Amino acid sequence: MAAKNKKNTETQKSKPTYEMTFNKENYTWMIIGFAIIVLGFILMVGKTDDIFNNAEVFTTGEKSFSTTVKVTIAPLVVLIGFAVEIYAIFRNTGTVENEPS
Repeated sequence: MAAKNKKNTETQKSKPTYEMTFNKENYTWMIIGFAIIVLGFILMVGKTDDIFNNAEVFTTGEKSFSTTVKVTIAPLVVLIGFAVEIYAIFRNTGTVENEPS
């Protein structure tokens, strides 16, 4: 009986263990990045009449706030969201152990 238990423990030790590539912190950063990207696309939504209305810009000399948000700020927010996603993917969790050579 003892020999059988010893055999079972040896087979259990020899099985390879698999770890997840990402941990909870990586997934949290990925969710944050995705939310930032969605926010950027939400900022781009809306009427586009004022973006292409150059006559108003030349006569008054002022751009509307929605034009600035849609054309400048929203794409930057999306790029920041993608940068957060890249950070989440390449973030080292520090749990990787050295494999024996």
